[in-house]
Amino acid sequence: MTPVISVVVLSYDRVHLLERTLTEGLKQTLPDGLGYEFIVVDNHPQQLAEDLVTGLAAGGAPLTYLADSRRNISIVRNLGIAAARGDYVAFIDDDEASDPNWLAELYACLERTGADAAFGPKLPLFESGRAPDWDPEAWLYTLDFRLPADAPIEMFGRFRRKGKGLGSGNAAFRVATCFDTSEPFSVAFGDANGEDTHLLFRLALAGKRFVWCPTAIVREFIETERTNPDYMVTRMKRGSQHYAASRINTSDTPGITRLKVMGLGLAQFAVHAGLFLASGEFLGRRRFANRIGMAKGLGKLTYRAPIGFIDEAAAKLAAT
Repeated sequence: MTPVISVVVLSYDRVHLLERTLTEGLKQTLPDGLGYEFIVVDNHPQQLAEDLVTGLAAGGAPLTYLADSRRNISIVRNLGIAAARGDYVAFIDDDEASDPNWLAELYACLERTGADAAFGPKLPLFESGRAPDWDPEAWLYTLDFRLPADAPIEMFGRFRRKGKGLGSGNAAFRVATCFDTSEPFSVAFGDANGEDTHLLFRLALAGKRFVWCPTAIVREFIETERTNPDYMVTRMKRGSQHYAASRINTSDTPGITRLKVMGLGLAQFAVHAGLFLASGEFLGRRRFANRIGMAKGLGKLTYRAPIGFIDEAAAKLAAT
């Protein structure tokens, strides 16, 4: 059966989590006559995911294994897209697992609305069994706009102001309108995980429509070392760097946009630095809101600095 929707999963060194992603993902229930496929693109030079993926495929799973050792996430995303046979391509990260109706909901949303891309919630599942004390509601680990089904998402609108940005971790794209170039994800933005932000800005500026699909749920497994507030500060700074670099690069007036972004970053840093001192946050162990705010401001001011990947292996070692 030719798949109507293809799922691209990238893997580097989290094979222990990738197994959960695939075994849960392969439980998808689409309407009769509709098929799906999973394409795993291994980015590790030692091809760590090969045995897992080929073993599942040998059992009859609709699963393809590809590999490219070049450490650039855009290269492997584009490789997965080129191999996809579906009218839609969905992405899920290798630390996430989908509900059984995930693809059916994304597919139905795109068919119903005619939108170019649909996005669903990412809910945390903590290895420790609970959210960290410094973020008891797990707000920083949750992506949920809490909008009705099919609601439009404006890339430059209020969602960014609410502190939530879009990514590709739980998203499906219409191939014909979103991936109609030889390099859908810019290789220039693929060396530090900022490639999806860049793509989404480019698509939004081209007039593509994004919609919210609240019933297409994935659950992100949060390992204990990622509940360290220092990790979140680094993650938020990097996200802000990606935002700034992508916003400026895709602008028709990059000079003006650069001034606006850096002005916003300076104001953000100054305000949160003042609150950090005035509130006594620096004295507490469970308060990090203004430290994170400063990191976001600093990210906009340092968007030209080399960003790189977060060394999660080092974070895990530090947590032990």
